[in-house]
Amino acid sequence: MRSRSSIEIHRCRPLLGTFVEIAASGTNPAGLERGIAAAFASVEKVHCLMSYHDPRSDVSRLNREAFPKSVIVHPWTWRVLEAAQQFAQESDGVFDITMARLLASRGYLPRREYRPHNAATWRDIFLRKNCRIFFRRPVIVDLGGIAKGFAVDRAIEVLKDNGVVAGMVNAGGDLRTFGQASQLIHVRHPAEPTRIAGAVRLRDRAMATSGIYFERRKHRRNYVGPLLDGRTGRFGRKLISVSVAAAECIVADALTKIVFSLREKAAGLLVHYHADALLLERDGTPSWMFRSSCDTRARTPFD
Repeated sequence: MRSRSSIEIHRCRPLLGTFVEIAASGTNPAGLERGIAAAFASVEKVHCLMSYHDPRSDVSRLNREAFPKSVIVHPWTWRVLEAAQQFAQESDGVFDITMARLLASRGYLPRREYRPHNAATWRDIFLRKNCRIFFRRPVIVDLGGIAKGFAVDRAIEVLKDNGVVAGMVNAGGDLRTFGQASQLIHVRHPAEPTRIAGAVRLRDRAMATSGIYFERRKHRRNYVGPLLDGRTGRFGRKLISVSVAAAECIVADALTKIVFSLREKAAGLLVHYHADALLLERDGTPSWMFRSSCDTRARTPFD
């Protein structure tokens, strides 16, 4: 008896402030469409829960109400906050979701009526039982540096739960693949983002890339971008890009921000998370990497 041939379906929607593309492979077109629809629903749920812009989101409620009283959030929001706090602790505050006040001061986020304490940091966020969050001092949180990776992971989970055997979810450069076949992923040139600096292959793994090339703004005669070092509050200036591959996209997403600031000093964290990192300098050449298989000059495995 002849088996049915596999097909691949691609769908794309605007979500999370970018375009989210989902590809799914299998032999049942109707089943693939159901899986893709459910995956998009999970991404939309993350968008509604963790949007800085939506006044009804968990993030907006936290920023309005978590000081002086605690706020109960959705379990997904609690999980992302828990992960953010862990990365903040492990990076000694380089990763800090309370830098929204500085991002708003440069126009990267809209200004709100919130009045955060200027000295407040991630250490002022307390996660309590039953998804209850409390701020010790007024802070403004923004989950833009980690929620997108979480959304990608949830979409992958939903695709698998719906019987999809292989596919990819790509949310503006935060992506994850699953299945036996590898996917060719292109890496942008840091100084010329419309140009491809190289390509890597990814199999059953996640990858995220961070850089300032699309969002540079002039400030005091210098160009800066929205990537911040939470310890100093300084904005990223260098035209470099950092790509990190890990088992989960939430991990890859957060680690790109940490590696952008710490570079080689982030080696311990990369080892801890079994992650690979590739840093491209302004001229597009790799300055250092973890695992010799990471090579933008050739199409080699990044897994």
